[in-house]
Amino acid sequence: MKLLRNRLVMTVIGLAALGGIAVLSWAALDTAFHATSDYEFCTSCHAYAPIAAAYRESPHGGNNEVGFRAACNDCHLPHDNAFHYFLIKAKHGIVDPTMELLKEPHEIDWHAIRERRTEFVYDSGCLECHKYLREATESNRRAFRSHRRYFDDPDDYSCVECHDDAGHARLGFHLEEHGWMKPEATEAP
Repeated sequence: MKLLRNRLVMTVIGLAALGGIAVLSWAALDTAFHATSDYEFCTSCHAYAPIAAAYRESPHGGNNEVGFRAACNDCHLPHDNAFHYFLIKAKHGIVDPTMELLKEPHEIDWHAIRERRTEFVYDSGCLECHKYLREATESNRRAFRSHRRYFDDPDDYSCVECHDDAGHARLGFHLEEHGWMKPEATEAP
């Protein structure tokens, strides 16, 4: 009987320890995610100076009447599931600092990257804040007509295809102001 009671106590202690470890792991991971997802952290590299300036100028960057400011991860990480979110965050956490260390900042062609914005902005992130977009625009004929294609087939359209400056107002201007000149288009002979 004493052996059974000791095993029960050890099992309860073991399960409590596993639960405690799980909670502490989650808390540490959540804290790390938040600490590395805000504007100050994400724009601390030299190459992000124009992106930071354009962000501060945009409504998503706090330049609005209510002072709301989206975090970088609100737009630049997928919100469809936790695994995808973590995978893309880890990828950016490795690739972005590596590029900052290995490349001269002005070698990064932000203008070309900007043209590929659908790869770096996730509709699932947009819809976290704009989740009632359909209902909000139904009474506004012009706004609803503009979004109808998206509502009818969201897999064929992306928010930033039309909202190309969302999150970064006048990004082209800020890139050039910080020394990232747009490459001249080469004409075919």
